[in-house]
Amino acid sequence: MRRVRLVIGAVVSLFLIGVVELQAQELDQRIIALIEEVSPERLMATVEKLASFETRNTLSTTTDPARGIGAAREWIFQEFESYSPRLQVEFDTHQVAAGGRIAKDIELRNVVAILPGKSERRIYVGGHYDSFAFLEDRRQDSWGPDQDRYAPGANDDASGTALTMELARVFAQSGIEFDATLVFIAFAGEEQGLIGAALHADRAVEEGWTIDAVYNNDMIGNSTGGNGAVDSWTVRVFSEGPEDSPSRQLARHIRRFASRYVPSHHVRLIAREDRFGRGGDHTPFNQRGFTAVRLTESKENYERQHTILDTPDGVDPEYLAQNARVNLASIATAALAPPAPNVMSRWGQPMLGRGASGYDAHLRWEPSPGAVGYRIYWREAWGPDWEHELEVGDLTEVVLTDLSIDDYIFGVAAIGPGGHESYVSAYVRPARPPVQVRTASSGSD
Repeated sequence: MRRVRLVIGAVVSLFLIGVVELQAQELDQRIIALIEEVSPERLMATVEKLASFETRNTLSTTTDPARGIGAAREWIFQEFESYSPRLQVEFDTHQVAAGGRIAKDIELRNVVAILPGKSERRIYVGGHYDSFAFLEDRRQDSWGPDQDRYAPGANDDASGTALTMELARVFAQSGIEFDATLVFIAFAGEEQGLIGAALHADRAVEEGWTIDAVYNNDMIGNSTGGNGAVDSWTVRVFSEGPEDSPSRQLARHIRRFASRYVPSHHVRLIAREDRFGRGGDHTPFNQRGFTAVRLTESKENYERQHTILDTPDGVDPEYLAQNARVNLASIATAALAPPAPNVMSRWGQPMLGRGASGYDAHLRWEPSPGAVGYRIYWREAWGPDWEHELEVGDLTEVVLTDLSIDDYIFGVAAIGPGGHESYVSAYVRPARPPVQVRTASSGSD
């Protein structure tokens, strides 16, 4: 890795943008082939199979061979195993005591399929396979008795589970060796308070796993809202702030590469961690410091959520397939790319300065393993997305003249030998600690 400073005049660099963007539009034919493998028919068959268990409530029966959470998780496990010997399939098992929405002691099992990569860094894609239906009067105490009642959960969230399983099949059967390890996970306990995801995230912290990103797909197959509005061409991506958090960079990466590989589908970036007042399985990962987002349909039908009406006829297979392809485009690109570069110093400060003149942007970063080049980004500090980009080659230091670090936000991504691009690492200044002022005590005469 060359540690040479590249000094670029701002006017010249802006002139180069058009050339860089043209180069960036070159698509990987292997990713195109993966996208073409996504099958609406297989997705719908999986949704219908999961709904056929009648309930997948986390507290439902585990002994019935054809009904309940136990039968569902065994079927998911076996399906994962059938896709390819490359997949390492396991139950992520936890003993959960009664309390809150958990009416009895249970054994909770997330179902995990791991596709090992050349590195140990992980990229997750998942959805929750458990289901839930309120009593007819939607009383909150319906988490208590009768957990075996009918709860088909076709869209919430057999759709996200089907998407996860389809991507596991497509990636595992591709024969491509990815740099990142891909983890396909079906969570349990989401309806009882994101329990399965929280337990897995705790395990990730305890075992020191490097998780680059979590793509949580929850209610991802319905294209007709409860008000009759139809939207089969957009998908929402929710990400926690602040505006340049790693989760926001993941959301931008999803939109950037979906626009190239799935141009007929539009990604809507939503600047909040989830729908207002609600949550999903990405949240426990965010809370533990991991990068995670939620992908969900653009038009929800609340009458089909947590009711017996959440049946397969409410899932649009072509729309679900398009959302699977959006996931795939970003995941494949990031998994083939090197890890994102580190832009923070050992003292926890961004390696961004004003240059020798005091009026330039001086960017530095640590080299990423396997990178052959880097692409820098910048935008006006009030802008929501990157406005300018420039590929700078095999460097770890760049000076952009006459660009004030007060007026612009900067970031850098690593590029691999095949041209694949990592997530962007943004230069974000940590929050200032509160000022502590000692006051003199007043004495009496």
